Amino acid sequence: MNQHFPRPEPLPLNRLFVEDGLLLNAERWQCAHTYHRQRQNLHYQSLNQPGIVCGLGVSVIPAPDDIAAQYRDGRWIKIQSGIAIDLVGNLIIVPEPMEFRIASEAKEQPILVYIVISHVDPEKLHRKEPKCQIQETFRINEKISYPDDLEVELCRIILMSGTVQLSQPNHVFFPSENQVDLRYRQQVTARPQGIVRIAIAAQNSPADSVISAYLSGLLQSVAALYPAMRGIEEVGQVNLEVGGQRDLLLDHDLLYITYQQFITLTEAELEILKEYDRTGGVILVELDPTTTDFKELIYVQKKLQRTLLNFEDDNEMAGIRQQLERELIETQKSIDKQIEKINSQVQQLARQISSYQKESGVIFREHPLRNQPFLFGQFPLVESQEVKIFNWGGIVFVIGNMSPAWGLCKSLSLPRETIRNAQEMGINILHFAARRRQLMQLQL
Repeated sequence: MNQHFPRPEPLPLNRLFVEDGLLLNAERWQCAHTYHRQRQNLHYQSLNQPGIVCGLGVSVIPAPDDIAAQYRDGRWIKIQSGIAIDLVGNLIIVPEPMEFRIASEAKEQPILVYIVISHVDPEKLHRKEPKCQIQETFRINEKISYPDDLEVELCRIILMSGTVQLSQPNHVFFPSENQVDLRYRQQVTARPQGIVRIAIAAQNSPADSVISAYLSGLLQSVAALYPAMRGIEEVGQVNLEVGGQRDLLLDHDLLYITYQQFITLTEAELEILKEYDRTGGVILVELDPTTTDFKELIYVQKKLQRTLLNFEDDNEMAGIRQQLERELIETQKSIDKQIEKINSQVQQLARQISSYQKESGVIFREHPLRNQPFLFGQFPLVESQEVKIFNWGGIVFVIGNMSPAWGLCKSLSLPRETIRNAQEMGINILHFAARRRQLMQLQL
């Protein structure tokens, strides 16, 4: 699970200025220590993300013997020793295993309980008598709301109503109710260079969930293929017809929209997209060729390609093979003419939205869509068809069935190499969107 953590605020640090004759009292000594703590925390928060460093495992245990009878039930867990670091860089050290009872009760419906740990500043605790040394400590808590920024999740459990008997999951990847779920624990990791958010232009149809699933598959691949960037896996949905969703759109780096939606945009929707483009947003327009008027040409092309493969090593059929090759060339020319017509239509709309008026849309070799972070001499092939990509400013136009190849599509049985190539091309598009937004925001 990818979670976005905010960067530190650019606030100045105050340091104690020491010179001869300075009287050191408790307040000034505390000022010096506070500076070093803040500096260490700021350094960590700038370069890393919070999470668990080691240990802090969670297991189900019987109720301890020294507990009152009314609390001897199946709600006990043990938290192992370990180390975590919170959002602002505070170390959370659990020196020895801790027993913990989950007290939350589900009434009619199941509830989701989070077990979290947080740092406790010992200076804010009440002390009976002053000490020259105080130990930093922590607090373990259960809650039914999502963990706060300064809390580190240890586990979560879906509690059922009635008598609760916790247990370890039979399958750690698919825990059931009343079982410890460790899948969403955040591990300490380096902070990514960029965070990318995607939204789709909602069609208010079942297609929205299908497209969102494709995009989620792409975002899930980012962490493994390009760790320097992170994708927020929750895909937003924006209704361009609702003017009040303007701010929601501006929160995302990339907007996915189908070709049919794009060519039927109203004047009001075009104005919204113009503003989105000015803030650095990228609009990804995708055309599935099988939904166009030349889908029959594509079918003929694929059939000719398969037939030629059968005649590849047959010298006696050389004449037929040459005839098929000529037919394939003519079919490709017809397809290219149709693509040119569609491309011209999209280009006219793109020029209304984006400020780049003279671009042909061709992705040249030095273009970041071809070489950042992955190098593409040829764009990916999906079902023997090369995906075609064009770009005008903040508009990226894709002709090809590429988005279904970003995940495990039920209607397509694609080899791993095809999926990986499509994902790497998708990451290039995400990188382009995040980088364009970053550079344009620096100029606002």
